Amino acid sequence: MDTLHTVLRNLRGDNPPRRDHLSVFREFLEHLDRIGKQPPTRSAKSARRSKDKSRRTKS
Repeated sequence: MDTLHTVLRNLRGDNPPRRDHLSVFREFLEHLDRIGKQPPTRSAKSARRSKDKSRRTKS
């Protein structure tokens, strides 16, 4: 068991240091804010209408 711990310790030493989980979460929230502030590409009604039309024409 001691050799296992030694090997794991040596492997972990080669990895770059991890980022703080709070900073990762804050960055995630920033991305969500940016996405929420962008104008929608198409309205939900027009997207729904185009799907309905394509279903009708397929049959």
